[in-house]
Amino acid sequence: MKIKIFWQKNCPNCPKANHIGKQLEKEMTVQYFDVSTVDGLAEASYYNIVSTPSMAMVDNDENEIKIWRGKTPNLEEIREEAAI
Repeated sequence: MKIKIFWQKNCPNCPKANHIGKQLEKEMTVQYFDVSTVDGLAEASYYNIVSTPSMAMVDNDENEIKIWRGKTPNLEEIREEAAI
């Protein structure tokens, strides 16, 4: 299970998403994508993400489990969805 966090520098709510990501790193793989980069934007496009912060939960084969677009879920919501 992985969490992909999509963020950008001038986003006022992105630090909260990144902080939650840091907390989750002990429990699952967390990847960070800066959407102001070509690679970050390409990954965001794949998941139809057009606003930050956004998070995508995927399984180990990159299959989408849940996506939170334009918002940051709380830690408990992520853990519940991941069943951890």
